[in-house]
Amino acid sequence: MPDDEGRGFAGSVRRFFRWPREVPRGPAPAVPLARVGLFSVAAGAGIAALGWGDQVVLMALGPVYAMADDVLKGVRHRWPGFAVGLAAGWGTVVLVRATTSAPADPDWADCPALAAGSLVALAAFAAVTRLPDRRETARP
Repeated sequence: MPDDEGRGFAGSVRRFFRWPREVPRGPAPAVPLARVGLFSVAAGAGIAALGWGDQVVLMALGPVYAMADDVLKGVRHRWPGFAVGLAAGWGTVVLVRATTSAPADPDWADCPALAAGSLVALAAFAAVTRLPDRRETARP
């Protein structure tokens, strides 16, 4: 793939989906992802404590935004990591909702499931981006 710097919008869209092979790609940084996850859980719990129960879904938006930001930065295995992170987070939310009993206060009903799902999504995304690259393992 030739240099896309001078191609304008089409080059930017192409680079969003497929980066040039020469560009080094590292794993997603774990510390910023952990900060986003913990802040999202704390913010969601605070929103639920204030009684804004419908807004607890904002707890899941922080991790999705953090993963999308790392996808845009071009981390290693970015699209598989994003897909695995979303699937793991959604599966955890469904599993926690099915196994826990609903509390008496309906504002807190989704809080444990969304907290666990957002943290699992970030952990799965970070784990997939740390897998070795095919080109690195193929070298003798």
